Amino acid sequence: MALGAGLPTLADPLAGATMTVYEATGPRQVELAPPSVPTLTVFTPNSAGEVAVESARPPTQSAYLKLSSGYRHDHTRFTIASDLDGLSTPNILSELIWDVPAAEIRLDGGWTHPSGITAQAHLAYAQALFDGTVQDSDYRFNNRQGEYSRSYSEAKDSRMLDVSLGAGWRLPFGHSGSLTPMLGFARYDSLYRMRNGRQVVSAYGERTPLGAFAGLDSHYNAVWSSIWQGLEADFRPTEQLALRVGIKHHWFDYRAEADWNLRSRFAHPVSYRHQGHGRGWETEIGADWRILPGHHVTLDLSERSFALQNGSDTTYLSNGTSGDMRLNEVIADSRSIRIGYRYTY
Repeated sequence: MALGAGLPTLADPLAGATMTVYEATGPRQVELAPPSVPTLTVFTPNSAGEVAVESARPPTQSAYLKLSSGYRHDHTRFTIASDLDGLSTPNILSELIWDVPAAEIRLDGGWTHPSGITAQAHLAYAQALFDGTVQDSDYRFNNRQGEYSRSYSEAKDSRMLDVSLGAGWRLPFGHSGSLTPMLGFARYDSLYRMRNGRQVVSAYGERTPLGAFAGLDSHYNAVWSSIWQGLEADFRPTEQLALRVGIKHHWFDYRAEADWNLRSRFAHPVSYRHQGHGRGWETEIGADWRILPGHHVTLDLSERSFALQNGSDTTYLSNGTSGDMRLNEVIADSRSIRIGYRYTY
């Protein structure tokens, strides 16, 4: 039985009061001291007794801000066919692969109402401070056979910007945990660069000389806009340690633009556009270690994998014409590890 739930805390009206007791030997003063804990006096036909009462506090809202930074690695690959249906030879005409190591900084925030309504958001920015690698391959025959051109370049100065916003309902789970089903939307904007090119394969009549070539400054700007649903679980095994795990399923719309600056027969600054739809998954695991009340050191691991199939590639030529081909697939994987500071209030 819980008393006082939801009631305001009032000053004790009997604090400091006394009572005069008249006995056979004369009167005496007795101080009316309040009990150290709330009590309930129970009267029975034979006696009266006091029992302690648990006083439940009303739930309060909470919020947090977290700033973290660390290492991130993006791996993005796309292939295009030689026609719109993907039935002509070669079925894979060209393939681009980016491996981008980057430094990432991320800001997270969240708020929970006493009712359990929850809102969360994060903003992340990453930039390739290392060279990374880009592979550009072209093929004469089906299934990546007859590779007649391959070049490598650097992905340095590529950048990635992520934004996510979601809302849900936090539900108590067990003694010290909770489950939060959520819905939200996100946008992942990546500008992948290609610089300092080097030709390593030139065959089947390809006339590009082997070795380094100057002037390469191409880029591929990919944007994934998604609606997602997810589930987050957290629990506190000790007073100082809190653990979290979350998973999201994304449904996304994909748009990309590229400028191939050394291709004179392509239009500039937009040489081609990609578009399509797909799905993907995102998972996060985190731990918070409380160093002071409201202050935590954090460790977070994140992984994301998006996939698109059967999109479209529209190539724009310098003479003002354009042509459509099938975008066979786009695969984008991202992993990061971050340490940070979290303030809860």
